[in-house]
Amino acid sequence: MLNQTKVTPAAETRRPSVVATSPRTGVGYGLTAAVLIAVMLGGTLPIPLYVLYEPKMGFGPLGITVVFAVYVVGTLAALLGFGHLSDHFGRKKVLAAAIVAAAVSTIIFLVATNIGELIAARLVSGAAAGLVTGTASAALAELHPRRNLRAAAVLAVGANLIGLGLGPLVAGTFAQYLPAPTRTVFWAYLALSAVAMLLLLAVPETVTTPDRIFRLHLRVEVPANMRLAMLGAMLGIFAAFTVAALFSSLVPSFLRGILGVHNFALIGAASFLLFATAAMSQAVSARMASRRSVSLGLPVLLAGIAALEGALFAGALWLFLVGTVVSGVAFGLVFRGGLSEIGRLAAPAQRAQVMSTFFVAAYLGLGIPVVLIGLLSQLMSTVDASAYVSGLLGAVIVAATVVVVRTFGKEAPALRLVGEAGRTAVPPVRNQKAAAV
Repeated sequence: MLNQTKVTPAAETRRPSVVATSPRTGVGYGLTAAVLIAVMLGGTLPIPLYVLYEPKMGFGPLGITVVFAVYVVGTLAALLGFGHLSDHFGRKKVLAAAIVAAAVSTIIFLVATNIGELIAARLVSGAAAGLVTGTASAALAELHPRRNLRAAAVLAVGANLIGLGLGPLVAGTFAQYLPAPTRTVFWAYLALSAVAMLLLLAVPETVTTPDRIFRLHLRVEVPANMRLAMLGAMLGIFAAFTVAALFSSLVPSFLRGILGVHNFALIGAASFLLFATAAMSQAVSARMASRRSVSLGLPVLLAGIAALEGALFAGALWLFLVGTVVSGVAFGLVFRGGLSEIGRLAAPAQRAQVMSTFFVAAYLGLGIPVVLIGLLSQLMSTVDASAYVSGLLGAVIVAATVVVVRTFGKEAPALRLVGEAGRTAVPPVRNQKAAAV
């Protein structure tokens, strides 16, 4: 259940304060986005390699489902248990922990010889993603030189999507054209992790007076004054990530089994196309109000799902490409709009926790459909199983659209951004037009 919390003025003064802008924040803004891309890239590197691990380690499609799903378990554990951590200990410490976790996962992949070790690697990799998503999104909102939350949300979403898309593309290219396909790419990523840690050193800390209070609690928290808008954002991002999960799990079998494409680089490029389109979509629609962005993106997402499922049944490459582009456009609209809305409504001292809650819904969408398809595939074909899951997803999209139309774009509550001097830095939004992010 959502734990509805309300921050009183007395409680708010005990929260860690957030730094005001400085000349270093502009540099840190870009470097934080680079760190986010690097960590997210590591999470999707193994996807094109599962078909190589499968015969080598002797596991079947159900084993792939387990390996894929455990990544989501690691992500959710980090989001639920440690999503609030950077609010109390600082953004940089948590971002550093995410980079370390990504590097540890990479080392396990390098030495892995059985499915148990793959599961361990994916669990740690998921934890890295869980630590970085909410923390980096909160840091970007605080590091933007003009405190433009809409621009920060665009960059946060774009960095997430580019990282997720680059993983399969890079791994597929390495697997196709370089020796030791299940090793070389991870050596390269280990070097990238070291570079990311060096970049982090130049990022200013935005939580200037952390209270260093830590309580381990596996729960999600949503302030009472934004719970309905949060519900709409979470349903929308759940649907968007479900499409990404369906795509990632079905693309290799579709291209290899139905169309006879065995080039790993091309398979990785197909996955990249979805995320790259999403990144461009959310950037182009950056000035669109969050309510319009999500309420437009959700029906388009439904059309994209229909095209992808039609391509699976018909074996039509052109329809597959159309569905990929349409789904990517919708993905970007829903992701950016939802993140913008909750970034606008969340108090600065709760921002990382609220954004982590948002990403819980995203990663549930990434994991649940893959597990359902894996289980249903024991009883029917994978294509039929995906059709059933897509039908359920349609109902979620309809519900999300209703909630978003009724709740997004309302006047924001008075939020305080406490600067170094403790003064109110951001006045309350006074009208609905100004509130639209």
